[in-house]
Amino acid sequence: MIEFRIFSCRMAQSRIPSHIALYDSSYVILFDNGSWSSEGVPRSLFKKMHQATSNIEFVSLGPYKQCFLRLDNGEIFYYVKDRDTRDELKNSNDKPYKLWFSDDDGYILQYADLSLSWNNIPRDFHNKLNRRKKTLTRVENITFGCDNTWWVSFDDGTACWSQNIPSYINKHLKHTKYFVLDPYDRNNYYIFKEDGSSMWQVNDDFDDDINEEEEDDNDDVVYINPRRIRYTQTSISPRFSNGQTIEQLKQDLADGSTSIDDIPTIDVIKTRSGNLWTLNNRRLWCFRHASNIYQIPVRIVDQRPTWFNDRIQQLENPFEIHVRGSSEESDSYSDDDNYY
Repeated sequence: MIEFRIFSCRMAQSRIPSHIALYDSSYVILFDNGSWSSEGVPRSLFKKMHQATSNIEFVSLGPYKQCFLRLDNGEIFYYVKDRDTRDELKNSNDKPYKLWFSDDDGYILQYADLSLSWNNIPRDFHNKLNRRKKTLTRVENITFGCDNTWWVSFDDGTACWSQNIPSYINKHLKHTKYFVLDPYDRNNYYIFKEDGSSMWQVNDDFDDDINEEEEDDNDDVVYINPRRIRYTQTSISPRFSNGQTIEQLKQDLADGSTSIDDIPTIDVIKTRSGNLWTLNNRRLWCFRHASNIYQIPVRIVDQRPTWFNDRIQQLENPFEIHVRGSSEESDSYSDDDNYY
């Protein structure tokens, strides 16, 4: 029996997702303030994103570590497996604007003039795009899922999708502004509604990243022993977004080469029973495991993520957390903390 963990929220935080890419539970989240989060992306893409000299406007992920990146200055970076596709990207008269991958070696390429070319996409999608060519509407967003599922939105505010999208997702697609499927994992998706609410199912790191808020000076900052604070996940990635391992940060804290003042303050929720729960699990792990850290500044926040109550009730031992193995996730990164 498959257990579905579906989370939803009304986007009240100071940064709102503007674009999301998913593939096999790897992801990139772009926020409207220019920041971004990622997990499991190819190293070449991760490096380009960190080296970007202007804001990232579009990212897509595909099989075989394929990817496409576009910055707001027009610069693009891509890795595609198929030679003919590479030649098309390199030699096209108009500049490539967006590229979406399916899991069946298919793709749709959009140029700067918003025209499209495609290869090996589902027949019903092919027919839909051909019919739309006769109108003046242009494609805004596309997503591919497993089993030849797809969704497309147009600049006139309309959207179409395949009939075989799972019913538990399909019932939420009316009045959807933005929708993302995972071409590899049928259980993963993200929906952003016209009313500003959103819902998704990906993984714990995605939950952390999308709920991470910018610092609010109005929240109370207090000093607490990190060993009193509970985790809100069962496992964490071994690395931060800057490539540093949590083990290295722990050691830097222990030997004094990094101060707790160098680390962004973690956000903590205090329940009625007085229990403290972190919203930044990796940073808490470093503080708890550094031998010389006894007090850390934490920000007590009032707003709870929608997943919070259900999640903490499922944790058997919230004072322990598993660090996923480096051999299992050697290419995984997350910008959970936007710094460390």
